[in-house]
Amino acid sequence: MKSAAIIGAVQGVTKKWAKQRKAEERKASREAYRYERLTYRRITIKEVAWDVMEEAYMKASAGGRLPAHARQVMYQARPAIQERTGQQLNDQYFTQTLLPDYIIETGAAWDVVFDDRGHFTEPHTELTIGLGTLSVRGYLGNLLVPKFEELSLTQPKLETQGPTQRFGAVLFVEKEGFMPLFEEAKLAERFDLAIMSTKGVSNVAARNLVDQLCGGFDLPLLTLHDFDKAGFTILGTLQRTTRRYAFRHRLNVIDLGLRLSDVQDLGLDSESAFDQGSESSIRSNLRQNGATPEEIEFLLDQRVELNALPSDQLIEWIEGKLKDNGIGKMVPDKNVLSDAYQRIRAAVCVERKVESLIEKAKNEIDEAVVPEDLEERIRQALDDDPALPWDEAMKRIASDDVEDDE
Repeated sequence: MKSAAIIGAVQGVTKKWAKQRKAEERKASREAYRYERLTYRRITIKEVAWDVMEEAYMKASAGGRLPAHARQVMYQARPAIQERTGQQLNDQYFTQTLLPDYIIETGAAWDVVFDDRGHFTEPHTELTIGLGTLSVRGYLGNLLVPKFEELSLTQPKLETQGPTQRFGAVLFVEKEGFMPLFEEAKLAERFDLAIMSTKGVSNVAARNLVDQLCGGFDLPLLTLHDFDKAGFTILGTLQRTTRRYAFRHRLNVIDLGLRLSDVQDLGLDSESAFDQGSESSIRSNLRQNGATPEEIEFLLDQRVELNALPSDQLIEWIEGKLKDNGIGKMVPDKNVLSDAYQRIRAAVCVERKVESLIEKAKNEIDEAVVPEDLEERIRQALDDDPALPWDEAMKRIASDDVEDDE
């Protein structure tokens, strides 16, 4: 019995060492972590992340030659972090906190790509992009100087990407769920404004987009958000430099609400607030993001969501806010109007003449003589150009026949 007790005691004391030794036998590199795992001072996730971050990025980015998704970097860093700390790594903590903090603190010029966290939609062009690194980069890199398509059998269309001659304001909405309602009400088209929405606080891509569009093209940035602490944080981070993003332009941000005055004017019901943190921290956060003293007192234990407004009342309220701030249809300058009128008038003339030609062509369909060797000629055309579809070969043959007849 004594021997069993002694053996049990020894095994209990040496259990950690035995487990570590077995791990070392499976993977020799783990021996280097022995001190970190078994000493009284536990190494933190951040310390290990800072130690392995550059190597992880280089693996994920093919030595820095290609863009690396934030999660790709995380997958490369995670094994070492979990092994050396004995803790499970939270994906979001790594991609949204550790990796951005490392880049900021070290000044690493890395091409790291983050997921889309919302959408941006232009009026009239039917162009929608995701609010992610690559999508915003591609959009800003292809802003077009408006130009008309060459005159053809169709009406000339103004080709645009970006605000020039197309929209005069950007509306930022805290929630993505309102987009179908806005589309049904044609809010973007009736007020010539682009609409962007995110799930909560804007990401870096969204801030970069409004920085370049609203700051670079002198457009007002209109905001819609819940009347709560998170809503004021959303408002503040859209115009204030933070650890994640430094604004290059001074933006004209117009807060449409919700604010306390809106809640009172609309008679909206409030619900309990469940913000984490001390009262002093909540007060400080609200004050920093533009809340008034009266709003701070209200928001300490109450909040009101945009969802408290029925759909019809929400649209009516937003339209009133837009009109109060002078947001409406835009009309280009005289030079653009003159050019557009001349092109569209010419297109109308062509369209009317084409309509009569189309009627004449329809009458000639039944009279057209089908060549007896049509199948043979098509097969020959496909042999000459195997990449050609049969109907395109048919069009070439018919064009040759019409030309011969003329």
